[in-house]
Amino acid sequence: MGDLLSSWIDSRYAYVFVGLVAYTSVCHLVRFRRIRSLQRKYGFGTPQRPTFSDMTDEEAWEIQTEIAEAEFPALFEKGLQLALFRTYGIPSISKLLFQTAQLSRSENVAKRYADTAVIITEIYADKPSSEKGIEAFSRLNYLHGHYLKQGRISNDDMLYTLALFMNSPCEWINRYEWRQMTDLEVCAVATFHKSMGDAMDIKYDILPGSKTGWKDGLQFYTELDGWAKDYEKRNMLPHKDNYNTAIKTKELLLSTVPSFTHGLVAQIITAAMDDRLREAIMFEPAHPITKTFLNIFMEARRFYLRHFALPKFDWQRQKSLSKDTSPEGRRWIRLWSTTPHYVKPTFWGRWGPSGLYQLLLGAPRPGDKGMCPEGYLSSNLGPRAFDGKGKVEFEQEKVRIAKTRTGGCPFLISK
Repeated sequence: MGDLLSSWIDSRYAYVFVGLVAYTSVCHLVRFRRIRSLQRKYGFGTPQRPTFSDMTDEEAWEIQTEIAEAEFPALFEKGLQLALFRTYGIPSISKLLFQTAQLSRSENVAKRYADTAVIITEIYADKPSSEKGIEAFSRLNYLHGHYLKQGRISNDDMLYTLALFMNSPCEWINRYEWRQMTDLEVCAVATFHKSMGDAMDIKYDILPGSKTGWKDGLQFYTELDGWAKDYEKRNMLPHKDNYNTAIKTKELLLSTVPSFTHGLVAQIITAAMDDRLREAIMFEPAHPITKTFLNIFMEARRFYLRHFALPKFDWQRQKSLSKDTSPEGRRWIRLWSTTPHYVKPTFWGRWGPSGLYQLLLGAPRPGDKGMCPEGYLSSNLGPRAFDGKGKVEFEQEKVRIAKTRTGGCPFLISK
């Protein structure tokens, strides 16, 4: 009887082992399916398209969308969020944010953060030549234009911010994801952001390629990334405005978790920063144990995704915006990280796990007062001081951008 039982247990372990080997083999077999599909689809590196020099804005957006929605959605999003946070380390940027009372007062932080997230999301989620994408740029340019005319925003600050949105997701993915980004993906991200800068009328005169031209997105990435890192060394310096701006955003992030975890989460937020940024925003260093914990967690995540996770299916794609619109053209946010501004209230959204968690936390739920459950119009996004303003400029910008941002190769269009 004992021998029979032992044999049965041994066979069970054998089945588990064989099943585990089979499953991991399938994961290894299909894990690179998406990038291989992209390489076949666009044909770069083949006799027909030997270089990246003719990659179009539309193609770049399609490739970047695969990265953002399916291949590396978590760290692409975190990279964008941290790019925004990193701008707080530049005194000339944080000074404007603080003086305009958009991120320096607690009551404004959530709405301002939500509006910024919506504009950024629309720019990344909508095709370059689409009406919604053009509208997002038109509103963004109106908001920036107000301060550009006053000399309160410099072209260097704009170029630096563009660089962060380009390189931050790539750096976080290469540091912590289950594989490195390929040249195809990096080139796509850079090509998209070159077009993004064109739409924002950012000048590239300070970059060598502005005079000789860039052969492709990879060269543009190298030049802009190198310039931005030098810019940081000169300009990312400690300042009270940096601290005042960063601490309000940190408080907003902490409001999304239970109070008894605030100490740990605050430590993790700081541990994710490099020393230059942390010193510039005047935060205390994280405990070494927290840094070690974060690194171990991210390495464990990398190992799991590489060996035990299947690629995301289409129904698992991270879609941040609703497909449908209201009769007035309003859209809704589907995924949110701090407060549910512009989220369409549903029974599940209010009373499902997420809604009940918010209720227990004492935080707003979709549909609550002040959360703008009716959705948003691109033309109304931004600081409350600009509500209902800029309609004429908005329409003028739409016409200008529609003529220049047609989805073609941004390196073939002279500025």
